[in-house]
Amino acid sequence: MSSPNTPTPELTADGFDTLYSPAYGQTYHSKHGALAEARHVFLEGAGVDERLAQGLSTRVLEVGFGTGLNFLLTAHRAAASQAPLHYVALEKDVLPAGVLAGLNHGPRLDALALRDALVAWRRALPEPPPFGIHGRRFSEILLLDLIVGDATIAPLPNLAFDAVYLDAFSPDANPELWTPDFLGRLFEVMRPGGKLATYSAKGSVRRGLEAVGFRTGKRSGPPGKREMLVAVR
Repeated sequence: MSSPNTPTPELTADGFDTLYSPAYGQTYHSKHGALAEARHVFLEGAGVDERLAQGLSTRVLEVGFGTGLNFLLTAHRAAASQAPLHYVALEKDVLPAGVLAGLNHGPRLDALALRDALVAWRRALPEPPPFGIHGRRFSEILLLDLIVGDATIAPLPNLAFDAVYLDAFSPDANPELWTPDFLGRLFEVMRPGGKLATYSAKGSVRRGLEAVGFRTGKRSGPPGKREMLVAVR
């Protein structure tokens, strides 16, 4: 029997699934288009698409692994360019394998083999996965490290990340992942010139980013959203 807090699937405007979280009262992606948001906000906003297109080795830190869509999209782009990718993701509530398997992300990304490999790896993990780092090398150029636990206290690898995807639930629903203390932790593990991107454009988030040393700017948002924030170390 499922828990009252079990996420339930919802179809977004561009035909990609997302999940609704009863615990947070929000969806994991924009209802205006899960794929469009992932591409515009994170791959393009954080400069990852450009780096991978040039074949550059890239390190990405994601706050909120969720459904794995940002990972699948980034990994698919890296494979197309044969660019090495080390992807580190923070997640406290890892979704069950069955939930991941039921989402339509893989086929519609032409990334079915990778999605299947991700689901198989998730099936091999305990339920729920214990706190700590769970690594999986999917190919010679693709490494995923999933850090399970409370992101505010989990040790962050100091890998001089090229990009950060700040994709937690909103500041109102998940405030601990938008504080200056947490944003400062992200700043410390990025390389100079590295970019952080988030769908949020709240003034409190911008001020928090600037308070810890980021240089911030706004760009047009994905469908359904006027603006988003980009920050550079």
